[in-house]
Amino acid sequence: MNTLIYMLAALMCGTFAFRAWSKDQADPLRRTFMLLGAIASIYYGSFTLYLLPGFQVFDYIHAAAGAFLPAACMLFFDRLLRGASPRGPVRSSRIWAFTPVLVAAYVAVHFWFFRDMPRASPAEVVLSIVVFGGFGLTIWKVWHVQRATDNEVDRARMTTLLVLLTGTVAFSAIEALVRNVGSVTDTSTLGLLARSMVMQGAFPPIGAVLGTLFCYLLYQTVEHTRLLDMYEIIARIFSLTAAALVLVVMDGVSVIWVGSFSDYPIHASFQIFLASLLFLGLYDPLRDRLDTVAGEWFNRPGRRLELTLKEIDRSLTKVISLSSMDAQFIGRLQASGRAPQVSLYLWRQDAGLYELTLDRGQPETPLMRTIAQRPFTDGFSAGFFSRPVLEHQMSRGREGHEESALQLRTMDAMAADLTIPIRSGDLVLGWVNLRDERWSDGYSADEIRRLQRTVGRAAVVLENIYSFEQLKEQHRLAALGTMSAGLAHEIRNPLAGIKGAAQYLEGEAKPEEVPAFLEVIINETNRLDKVVTQFLTYARPFDVHIVEVDTNAVIRRTLDLVHAQGLADGVKVKTKFTPGLPPISLDPDKLGQMMLNLIQNALATVGDDGEVVVRTAIGTLTAPHHRGNPAFVVSVADSGEGIAPEHLEKLFIPFFTTKRTGTGLGLAICRRLVEAHGGEIAVQSKLGVGSTFTMRFPMSMSDSE
Repeated sequence: MNTLIYMLAALMCGTFAFRAWSKDQADPLRRTFMLLGAIASIYYGSFTLYLLPGFQVFDYIHAAAGAFLPAACMLFFDRLLRGASPRGPVRSSRIWAFTPVLVAAYVAVHFWFFRDMPRASPAEVVLSIVVFGGFGLTIWKVWHVQRATDNEVDRARMTTLLVLLTGTVAFSAIEALVRNVGSVTDTSTLGLLARSMVMQGAFPPIGAVLGTLFCYLLYQTVEHTRLLDMYEIIARIFSLTAAALVLVVMDGVSVIWVGSFSDYPIHASFQIFLASLLFLGLYDPLRDRLDTVAGEWFNRPGRRLELTLKEIDRSLTKVISLSSMDAQFIGRLQASGRAPQVSLYLWRQDAGLYELTLDRGQPETPLMRTIAQRPFTDGFSAGFFSRPVLEHQMSRGREGHEESALQLRTMDAMAADLTIPIRSGDLVLGWVNLRDERWSDGYSADEIRRLQRTVGRAAVVLENIYSFEQLKEQHRLAALGTMSAGLAHEIRNPLAGIKGAAQYLEGEAKPEEVPAFLEVIINETNRLDKVVTQFLTYARPFDVHIVEVDTNAVIRRTLDLVHAQGLADGVKVKTKFTPGLPPISLDPDKLGQMMLNLIQNALATVGDDGEVVVRTAIGTLTAPHHRGNPAFVVSVADSGEGIAPEHLEKLFIPFFTTKRTGTGLGLAICRRLVEAHGGEIAVQSKLGVGSTFTMRFPMSMSDSE
């Protein structure tokens, strides 16, 4: 097991070094990390080979690599801190010059004088003192920077690295010390596994584990230059370690239950298989719970953002307008506490610019309202703009640093630390800007990936909103055309009558015919006045006076007016009121006007023989924004001939009518009155059966806001 740990440590350190270097071979920091990781890989790999066959040459390689580790580590921190690190009593360049001499002296002295010693020779002791002294100098430099910095983020980063480096050095020293105490054991007669256990000593290789973790965190620092990635990695390691412990316990209990593995190998293997199968079945809920605990302990802001994004993903399916996107997406993102300032810029085709459409938070300075399409959007080919990444490119004079400077200036004007584009194929619809918290040094890679997934879903929603708005605009233009045609028709007919009567009177009209033609002119003038009055009623804003009313009583008074005007003998008007309705916040006069219009339309539809039913009840609203909210529901049903399907969508368009004498404004006015109350109106009809008009009003006006 010890050899496996050292072998994995060698492979992982070498892999981290190569991956970091291969991404940008010209970066000095990556080259330095490549050197450090390669030496660490040789250090752990040579010790692995020394433990297995026991060849003395690998012990020398192990010692030589260990001697170069302090110099490589100090050089890496000098490059990482870029001048922030104090020079100290010894520079890394001097250590590099001194180390080869030290290694050569150690090999010569140990080979000629102490190669057969079972314990650490004086040469090994001196080498160990110098090596651990070099690590002490490195730890001192990092600690000094940690104490001197005023930036909380940098201080936290240095503290994390300092703790891990100190732990690695301390446990490695303990392992070396324990390895050289106690009785001497002859390893020549032992097998490979037993030999590696004896040569490792009584203390487990915790230093190798911490050293690998330290190397991994340095790799993350090179890749992301931020601390939150470390927190996420630690949380992930915690989750995996806890899950592994559960698996070990379950498998261990299985083996103990069977007894000796060597006596019953088949039974024990089967028990382990069943235990592992049970673990796999429990792993998903266990992992969710472990991730929750680890996130709360190690990365609470990231965990809170993750939960918020999950809520946003669920709520985006209900978003059908920019106002609801403001509440469900931008507002929730800002309320998560991870982004104090969130803004949304969208493309305006008419202006040829990206415009600030939605924003949440309190920016220190006003946000730039419009952004030109180019050159800012050209950089979105990389996926997103992150302030730490752009600053990193600028500080090192990397290729494209001028473009990075321009992008940073634009982000400054938008108060953005992270900009994620909203794409529809190759088309950039806009972008989402997020400001970072003052305590943080940027968004982690996992956070950015989660945000990109959510923004991708928001892009689909925006496409649907744009399509819906275009459809609404088409319907609006169609309705405007229908209304214009209807208004022209309603005005042209009376004018034609007035003109004809006037022309006749201007000619050779007989005296006894004059009163009749004057009556035509007066009637047609009154008809024109009615059309204009109804149109103005429809067009002007409604003055709604909301009070709590007994709706059943208001509707009964309206029915009394209808009965007073007289009904045909074959017509019946029935009521099905729900008793005990609570007072509803409405304008009683407007409710009476709406009911009178619907009832008169129903009576006109049934003619001289039919039935009209008026119902009241408590139900719910059906519009997406307020679906499920309690509502007062009133409906008027008739047993007339019904409405043709092609006419249903046009019923509430001004001047559309199927009646010979109607103006087509009654239902349009009725709809506007319902909407002024925050309610809904709908119609259901079947040819030969009848029609039902249903109005739904919120139980209180606050429900409609």
